[in-house]
Amino acid sequence: MTNGDERVCSVVRSFLERQQILEGEEDEQYATKFQVRSTTCRANITVYNSGRIVVGGKSSPLKGLLTQMKDSIEQSGALPGTLLPFEIDRFPDTIRERIPDCDPIIIRFVNEAIICFKAGSMLGAAFMLGASSEKAINIMISAYLDAFSDASTRDKLASRINNRMISIRYDEFKKSYTGCKIKPPDPTINQDLTQILDGCFQFCRITRNEVGHPQIVPDLDSGVILANMGHFITYLERIYKLIGFFQNNAIAV
Repeated sequence: MTNGDERVCSVVRSFLERQQILEGEEDEQYATKFQVRSTTCRANITVYNSGRIVVGGKSSPLKGLLTQMKDSIEQSGALPGTLLPFEIDRFPDTIRERIPDCDPIIIRFVNEAIICFKAGSMLGAAFMLGASSEKAINIMISAYLDAFSDASTRDKLASRINNRMISIRYDEFKKSYTGCKIKPPDPTINQDLTQILDGCFQFCRITRNEVGHPQIVPDLDSGVILANMGHFITYLERIYKLIGFFQNNAIAV
């Protein structure tokens, strides 16, 4: 239990955790205060038991972001765990902040997915998100192949995936990676890796195929599309952490 309004605190906490800027929280009289930090900028946000939200700290981009969050919560009555309406517009910037070397084609397709979503075109949003996912997976697989210490093993894997559908390429990568003799020591890469990659990859692939090769018009729920767009940033982070590992380590299976 928190001293501040429990529902509002949950919405605030979820947002701060998604942005990876929550430094800590503590209860005060009739309120809960969240301490927030991004690089050298610090701010705070206080949620009272009445539901009132107060943003504190020096003027900065971080404080501006918290003010946007406050306004969005007050205007939308957001539920805990759901994306706030203004967050979707920040996705490209968030990707650039968290993944500075992210391929610009990936970001472009994410931006197109946002445009489609805001226009009410769920089919377009799903297709664009699928294209972005495929680009990211192909970059990861290429980095994996380049990292092989044994050329013959690399060539055998390449022969099984070259000119194949993305689903086959991904499955062959997973089989090979499972047998790797060296894996990233960083727990933030390995934790729930398969679930995170598989879940988002399969959703993006299936919905893109349904749109691109339609037998019937797929019924795509806007809430499901939005939720997967929110997961997409974490998905890209894991992919690029793997890419970084492959670029700096020799792979042997």
